Amino acid sequence: MRTRAHIALLVPLVFLLGCGLPYTPPVSSLSGNWQIQAGTAITSPPNTYPNFVGALQEQGTQVSAIFSTAPNRVSPQVINFTGSFNPTTESLAFNSNFFEIGFTDPSTPYTITPVTVIGGCFNPITTNVVCPAVEPLFPSVGVQIAPLNGTYTGTLTVSCPPNTSSCPAYSGTGTLTLTQSTTPNSSGQFPLTGTITFPSSSGFGTHTISGTISGEGIILYDPTPGIVPVVSLTASTNPSATQITVSNLAFAVTASDIVTYTGTLVRQ
Repeated sequence: MRTRAHIALLVPLVFLLGCGLPYTPPVSSLSGNWQIQAGTAITSPPNTYPNFVGALQEQGTQVSAIFSTAPNRVSPQVINFTGSFNPTTESLAFNSNFFEIGFTDPSTPYTITPVTVIGGCFNPITTNVVCPAVEPLFPSVGVQIAPLNGTYTGTLTVSCPPNTSSCPAYSGTGTLTLTQSTTPNSSGQFPLTGTITFPSSSGFGTHTISGTISGEGIILYDPTPGIVPVVSLTASTNPSATQITVSNLAFAVTASDIVTYTGTLVRQ
């Protein structure tokens, strides 16, 4: 029988699954980088509310999470959750002040699974719950994102400014090598370190970069700010971390002398 697990936030809940067999640990650990959002598909960045990105940690029967969530018209907030497995009911219960989430533990770490989310009521100034009632269920999806470890290669294309008929011949093959930390930071983001190699035709060379991944979203930058050139990268991955979609890779010599790239890099 497939193992099931459910998460509950806002109030302690236990979902009885009608299974009397002894508890069997999930095939794959729940620990890792997660993205959960309302709707029917995972997007990057998550563009539906409610949404959660961050780290879920499993240790024996104890579970904790650090998720960032962005309530409507409110800046992202970091919320800590704690909970535990119930071996008898095969359920997973979380406690927090704002949300309640229930989902079926996937058979692999990267499977999108049905999720139900119940939202609390936010005060945008104090971030406290300001009403005792719970909002209706939001049909949602959730996915665990595989670690970004390895070398990613693909075509990087120079983005031409509007109304420009031609760009410098700086496009070509680029390479991004990354190592992801197994331990999240205090905001639930997983630190990344690595190097970016620009197309050889650009003459920009190879640079050390670092940053974070949270959900599918990636932000990388030159770790020596103030020293030119400045390199920054905004991108996203897919759940199995087999490719990286670069939405903006910037190489800046000065504030007005910036070359930007887009492209898709595939893990080798």
